[in-house]
Amino acid sequence: MFQQLDVKEDRALFLDGGALLFDKSKLPAGRHLDLAKINAAGIVEAYNHLGYDAVGIAKIDLAGGVDFLKELQKKSKFTWLSANLFDLQKKEPLFSPFIIKKKTGLRIAIIGLTGSGAANEPRERENYFIVAWQDLLPKFMKEISKQADLVILLSSLSPLENEQISQQFPNIHIIIQAGMYSHNQNPVLADNALICQAERQGKYIGRLRINWKKTGMWIDETSDEALMKRQELDRLTWQIKRLEDKGDPKIIYKDSPATLQSYDKLVERMKYVEKEIIDSQQNMNQSPNSTFHNTFLAVVPTIADDPAMEEIINQTRKKINAAGRSGSSDGNTMSDYVGSQACVKCHKEIGERWQRTPHARAYETLVQKNEQFNVKCLPCHVTGVSILDKKQSAVLSLPDSLHNVGCETCHGPGMAHTVNPEEAKLNDSPDAYLCLQCHSTEHDDAFHFEQDSKKVH
Repeated sequence: MFQQLDVKEDRALFLDGGALLFDKSKLPAGRHLDLAKINAAGIVEAYNHLGYDAVGIAKIDLAGGVDFLKELQKKSKFTWLSANLFDLQKKEPLFSPFIIKKKTGLRIAIIGLTGSGAANEPRERENYFIVAWQDLLPKFMKEISKQADLVILLSSLSPLENEQISQQFPNIHIIIQAGMYSHNQNPVLADNALICQAERQGKYIGRLRINWKKTGMWIDETSDEALMKRQELDRLTWQIKRLEDKGDPKIIYKDSPATLQSYDKLVERMKYVEKEIIDSQQNMNQSPNSTFHNTFLAVVPTIADDPAMEEIINQTRKKINAAGRSGSSDGNTMSDYVGSQACVKCHKEIGERWQRTPHARAYETLVQKNEQFNVKCLPCHVTGVSILDKKQSAVLSLPDSLHNVGCETCHGPGMAHTVNPEEAKLNDSPDAYLCLQCHSTEHDDAFHFEQDSKKVH
């Protein structure tokens, strides 16, 4: 899959800051946790196939428990890193604090730091504790500095803490932070450390090309001046090609001296700009400064289907569905919900308009993707169970009448209303908060409440 990225194995490192296994740091025991673990194991298998070198451990990666992550570690071809995640009893690191990789003659140290979360320290029964980075990073950096030319930190600490680290440890050169934003963030130069972040949940791959000089400071290859020269070269190339498409300009425009003169000036300018770009690149190479160039690659549009990866995804889905299919009711009969067909009896016109919306086919979209037993996806495709409910496994036992996003998703349970419409009033003005539970930026970054709410029926 990464062959599409035009990288050579001896020149590339595949790293992830962490926060990739689960979508929540606390998962209720039972069916939901079991299915989340199957998905997490599938992610590890995919990372093995992609050839990752190291992954940092975020607190959210521990939602399945330390023992589960230890089991995944045995199946991982890459290294899980955390210098500050400690065993509660033994008072020692649970995972490797750092590793040293050699690439193109460089000794590269990769160290991991786990963030503790916002005022959410783990309870003792979780059998681990997270040490403050201030208490142990000086010791590790002293050890690492003797072994490495370039140091990369995989961090799930807060952005403020990462900036503090860049100030206190100038020999940390790159910080890859995890799970902080739902969007891509171009590298930020804090002191002399590049702080990088790609969008969560693997939608994008951040590609950072560097030309490392041990004694130099960072310079962005994509500076405004360099970018303007490349853009000018693109324009000149396009203009010249347009004139050459009809044939040799000296022949085609021999009776149009003004056009021919313009063509000659374009060619002359193009050669000059090309030389400027080459000279600038050579100056950068000779400079004591280190240079970087960052781009983000969208996974779906830019990476061709990989048969082995497709097989991993399909097998993971089958395991999730098999486990979900075997799940039974948790005792919730959803007796307060009647289904949209009951609503349509009195609200015929509204019901007919709803039938033409994507909400009325929400469950079918899961069936088409063979995800109809995935409790992680189901709450946003059915009625009666939301993504905020603690017992999300109830979605596995919903009757067909509650499949799809029906009237009661927005207006509330309708049983009492069907019995006594005048007394039992429903919510006739759902707010944006309700919609954003599912139409979050992660799943629908184009959602606009004022506009899209008018399309519901």
